[in-house]
Amino acid sequence: MFGGDAASPLTGRAAMAPPALLPVLSVLVIEDNPGDARLVKAYLEEDRARPFTVTCVSFLSEALDYLKSHPVDVVLLDLSLPDSFGLDGLTQLRLAAPLLPVVVLTGTVDEGLALEALRQGAQDYLVKGQGEGELVRRAIRYAIGRSRADAALRESEARFRALFENAGAGVILTDAEGHYLHSNPAFCAMVGYSEAELHLMTFRDISHPDDRDAVSDLYRQVIGGEIDSCDITKRYLNRDGTVRWGRLTVTPIRDGEAGHLHRAVAVVEDVTATKRLEDHMRLAATVFENTGEGLFVTDDRRRIIHVNPAFTVLTGYTPEDVLGKTPRILASGRHSPEFYDRMNESLANTGRWQGEMWNRRKTGEMFAEWLNIAEVRDERDQLTHYVAVFSDITSRKEDEERLSYQANHDPLTRLPNRTLFLERLSRALTRAHRNHSIVTLLFIDLDHFKQVNDTLGHLAGDCLLQHVADRLSSCVRQGDTIARLAGDEFTVILEDITEARDSAVVAQKILSLMAEPFDLQGHEARISASIGVALYPTDAEDTQTLIKLADAAMYQAKNQGRNACRFHSESVYAQAFERLGLENALRLAVERNQFEVYYQPVFAADTGQIAAVEALLRWHHPEIGMMLPDHFLPLAEETGLILPIGRLALDSVCRQARSWLDQGIAPPRVCLNLSPHQFHSADLIADIQEALDRYALPASILELDLPESCLTEREPDTDAQFASLKALGVGIAIDDFGSGHSSFSLLRQVRTDTLKISQDLVRDPAGSSGNAEVIQAIVAVAHGLHILVVAPGIETEAQLATMTGYECDMLQGFLFSPPLPAAEITTYLRLGRLPPTLAKRK
Repeated sequence: MFGGDAASPLTGRAAMAPPALLPVLSVLVIEDNPGDARLVKAYLEEDRARPFTVTCVSFLSEALDYLKSHPVDVVLLDLSLPDSFGLDGLTQLRLAAPLLPVVVLTGTVDEGLALEALRQGAQDYLVKGQGEGELVRRAIRYAIGRSRADAALRESEARFRALFENAGAGVILTDAEGHYLHSNPAFCAMVGYSEAELHLMTFRDISHPDDRDAVSDLYRQVIGGEIDSCDITKRYLNRDGTVRWGRLTVTPIRDGEAGHLHRAVAVVEDVTATKRLEDHMRLAATVFENTGEGLFVTDDRRRIIHVNPAFTVLTGYTPEDVLGKTPRILASGRHSPEFYDRMNESLANTGRWQGEMWNRRKTGEMFAEWLNIAEVRDERDQLTHYVAVFSDITSRKEDEERLSYQANHDPLTRLPNRTLFLERLSRALTRAHRNHSIVTLLFIDLDHFKQVNDTLGHLAGDCLLQHVADRLSSCVRQGDTIARLAGDEFTVILEDITEARDSAVVAQKILSLMAEPFDLQGHEARISASIGVALYPTDAEDTQTLIKLADAAMYQAKNQGRNACRFHSESVYAQAFERLGLENALRLAVERNQFEVYYQPVFAADTGQIAAVEALLRWHHPEIGMMLPDHFLPLAEETGLILPIGRLALDSVCRQARSWLDQGIAPPRVCLNLSPHQFHSADLIADIQEALDRYALPASILELDLPESCLTEREPDTDAQFASLKALGVGIAIDDFGSGHSSFSLLRQVRTDTLKISQDLVRDPAGSSGNAEVIQAIVAVAHGLHILVVAPGIETEAQLATMTGYECDMLQGFLFSPPLPAAEITTYLRLGRLPPTLAKRK
């Protein structure tokens, strides 16, 4: 149609390379008329400044195949081809390459066809023969430009859509009335409505009622142009009824050239979790500052970094007092290191600890607290802080103690009741089992109590029970337990008992005190008690059996005449009361002075004359008869009766010495034995001085025989006591020397006058290995220190011969004379005869 020779559409040469750096555009011409194809090619190649690369094909099918492997910038399409006609070719081409710009080049002038072609995606519609080359080139360039602009717009829209659809924050577009035009999935998920549902709603419909008016006012200002944008935090009503918090940034959109504001876009961030965290933190801060419980926070090294006001109220310490310090500043000192070890172990294993603790306020006052400690760790599980919460439970502890006391004590006598009694008895048996000791249970029932109640009234009976409780308390040690079980029944638990006699002593003391009259508000009452005693583990090994046996023993005492004590075990009863009876008799002997002093002479080894007499005590027991010192002095020492007995002996000895002087008998030195208890008595020096003054005796007439233990087992007052005795002027003898770990060096320090060799050495002076050497050493050292040596306990001629061979200064024993009563020793002294065994040796 355009004229010219036909040419192969696929052999067209590319135009020469342009001198400029403009891009070379590739054009695919689909034209079955060779002349028209050459003409179009010529049009496109004649502009060398803006070149094209032209490829011509005659069939649509050829074009579709070409496009599969070759990039093309634009297509010129004839609507009349051998294998397609009209807009069908455009349709196929658009399906094969939807984004490729197409310019329709046809010989048909048809406005309707042109419009349809443009509607179906053609970039332009050219009629052959109605334009020159510039028109064709311009149409092609416009088509490429519009296609590229459309592609860029589509890409931009795609990017926007991707951002819109995939944004983590909600994005919404609303009109001037607040209707939702577009809502992205994030916003829909936040409020629980689909986009279709939101299209039927305004923002007011899903806003919290309390926020609607404020949000509407701000939106009006944005749409009205009063403000450029706004930020607001509001609440949404989710479809499921929950409340979601959103932080919105609302920006208006200007529409058209006039710049009218008809729409707004908002970016919505879901801050529900943040708001909840803020609320929690605000609440926690409010609780921290206003709670009545004390709170403090420490770092990982347990240094206090924050305290709340209640901490100051409860402890008295201000923040300035404790910041930077450890909680040890509150320590009361009542807890052992093991307590804190268990606390630290719990924190290390579980990250928390709770329990009761005693701490100290700034004033020094101690208080009880319930304490909770928890670790705080960061996202890497590293320990960062400790948080401690405590409350003052001092009042509660006092209430608990008061209630516990009321629940476990008799309200009348304030003694433990049956419940506490059983608990303490069980614990006592457990300790006794562990320590292999004895527990004594005394079951006490008052005799004639009902008579007091009936005659004087119940108030007097209550008063009597209170007096009984007081008297029982005075009979036992602090660690023992007295309980009132019911009515007039009492029990006593004695722990750490060494022998049954101790129980009998307590029981006897109780009987004595119960027998004394009671003053009941002006009325005198007399009662007695019946006591049953059972021992653990001798009688029973469990609480119930022990109680049962003690109760049965009490009824035995009551049936045998009351005002008595019975042990469950007869053998224990006999042993306990035999010892107790002896002790009571010994006390009575002191009161009635049933003692008599015998005297055994001590002879000078060189002359055979009496050099001294040793005073030896005897007890005239009213039932047993004469008792020697070995039978009662150990008991006297144990019970403390040795002190009054010693005073009686001292008085008797001084009185006898005075009698000898009055009779004209020059008395020798009188030796009086002292026990360790007597030696360490604070009244010893005064007692001796008083006795000497009473009988006008010189101190030199008296010699005190002290056991070797007073020399070796030194106590703080030992040296002072020895010095006081020497200053008094009495003689000092060390008795039984050599029986223990003797120290010769101590003899010089105490300046003793006489040594009495141990009778064990004297009885076998040569037969036992080493005895001879010991005796020789004692004598040699004593003489070197100018101390006289006595060999006591000589009973045979052989012993006498041996001991005189050691050059002892004095001799004593039954071989010469037994201990004699005062009358006989007086006659002995008056006659002055030598013992036969000593007379033979002269």
